[in-house]
Amino acid sequence: MIFGDDHEMTTNVNESHRTFERYVISLTAFSAAVVLLLLAILGPLGLGVIQYRTSQSALYQIAGQDLAGVLLMVPILIIGGILHLMKRDGAKYFLILPPITLIYTGLTYGIGQEWSNTSYTGNSESYYYIFLILMIGGLILTIASLSMFSEEDVPQFRPRGLKIYVGLMMVFLLFFAKMWTSELFEVITTGDTSTGSYAATPTLFWVIRYLDLGFTIPLGFIALYMLLTRPQKAYPLILLFFGFFITLGTAVNCMALVQLASGDPELAGAAAQGLVIFPILMILSYVGLFYLIKDKLPSRKAGGPNE
Repeated sequence: MIFGDDHEMTTNVNESHRTFERYVISLTAFSAAVVLLLLAILGPLGLGVIQYRTSQSALYQIAGQDLAGVLLMVPILIIGGILHLMKRDGAKYFLILPPITLIYTGLTYGIGQEWSNTSYTGNSESYYYIFLILMIGGLILTIASLSMFSEEDVPQFRPRGLKIYVGLMMVFLLFFAKMWTSELFEVITTGDTSTGSYAATPTLFWVIRYLDLGFTIPLGFIALYMLLTRPQKAYPLILLFFGFFITLGTAVNCMALVQLASGDPELAGAAAQGLVIFPILMILSYVGLFYLIKDKLPSRKAGGPNE
């Protein structure tokens, strides 16, 4: 009887913990979605209430990132949060996609301002808590979404053509790395980029290059290696990586579209190479994500494993 009572108490406690965590995770997803909407409404894409201490070209890029947030990140977060509240297993396939991009966005918006340049004025520091919400939300969703997966979720991979895909993705990641390193060498040797982007926003320049060369690109190679060598053991981690690639890749392409539409003169030189490289990387990332989750799609489940 005592054992039975203790067991029942433990079960009730565990259930209360799961209920609490479900509400926290869903609330985190909704909060991140609201913050992204606020950034789009209050930032340069909308009312211009949030004024960033940066160049006009960087403002075009921020507007592009906010646009991607509204079009892609917000729906993913809302759908994931709702499905998680409803205890739907499919929630984890949404919640695992945006976390790293949320952290990346909070970092770049928060520390990428030209604080020492007195020619730039702004008030973005007054909205520091918004950027912190993105970072904290990304951290919570990273830990939570990874823990939602089990060995039963891992599909049976058919590796035909996988080596070709990984090879193509690695080639374009190398082009991406070459594009940024060439700008670094240009700055080191001449003191500026050919478009003058470094002189206009040196802080943002270094923040983006350090994050991409030290985090984004290495993360890409790690994910591709794991996809090739141990896709089943590292399945949730690979999904997290590819979620970062598709969300950030979509944001970068939206930035380029806004810059093009606005006639940004800084979209030239090495930066112009991104008009070719970034769309290809984005497409390859979506293809890779589809490969990872195709067996989980409703039509595939209904059709059986042989279709």
